[in-house]
Amino acid sequence: MKGQCLCRSVTIEVENAPEFINICNCRLCRKLGSAWGYYLPQAITLSGATTAYSRDDLGYQAGCETHFCTNCGTSTHFVVTHPDHEGVGVNTRLFEQETLQGIAVHYYDTRSRNSPEDQPERTGEGTIGDGHSF
Repeated sequence: MKGQCLCRSVTIEVENAPEFINICNCRLCRKLGSAWGYYLPQAITLSGATTAYSRDDLGYQAGCETHFCTNCGTSTHFVVTHPDHEGVGVNTRLFEQETLQGIAVHYYDTRSRNSPEDQPERTGEGTIGDGHSF
C-alpha cells in the first residue's frame, strides 16, 4: 500500500494494511487529525522530507515524535521514542479510502485518563466503508 501527503512530497509504503485503525481524542491526536495504523519500523518505507515535533510535557503521551511534510504540513507518522517500546504509527488518512475497505476502526477516549496506568476507554467501533467511520 502506498500513501501520500496532500502535496505528494512524502510517500509512505507498507506491505500490508493495518490490522485496525485507532482514532483517539487526546489533545495530540485531535490536533494532528490522524487515524493511526501501527507497524514495526522495518515494515515501512518513507520517502520525502518530514520535520519532527516532540513534546516532553504530554505526560503519558511522552515518548513519541510526530512527523509532518515540510511542504504541506500533513501529519504523516509518529515514531515511538520510549526506550522500552518500538513502533511507528502511520496516519492511515494518507492512503486512499478504498484500500482500507473493511478494516476495523476503534475510537478511544484517552482524554479522561489521569495517569499512564489508566487504560483508555473504547467508546465506539466501526469499519471502513460502513458509512460512519473514518
